[in-house]
Amino acid sequence: MRRIRKWTPKEKRDEVVLMYLSGENSVEELGEYYNVNPATIRTWIKRYRQSKNVVSLQADSKPSEDMARKKKEAEKSPEVALLEARIRELELQNLALNTLIDVAERNGIEIRKKSGAKQ
Repeated sequence: MRRIRKWTPKEKRDEVVLMYLSGENSVEELGEYYNVNPATIRTWIKRYRQSKNVVSLQADSKPSEDMARKKKEAEKSPEVALLEARIRELELQNLALNTLIDVAERNGIEIRKKSGAKQ
């Protein structure tokens, strides 16, 4: 019996990968939402990273850690949860900006200030 393979348009694959790289959704959540096997999404992410040489903004964690984190978050007050979410967002933004600066400087664009007196 032959297995029927489902083909996904490149636009949809890129959309799923970018949603994962934004750090807001897990592979499992995206797989459930888009009706795609999470292993397939992981393959798309791997190919995308190889083709674009990108840095992941999402921390790799185990499902048990995710469950423990979600349980802990449920016990926190809404204000603390909002502040922690904002901190995470700002940390990711900082990482993205520093990565952008590093890439620009590797390509010969000096962005960071150099120490020392001007002459």
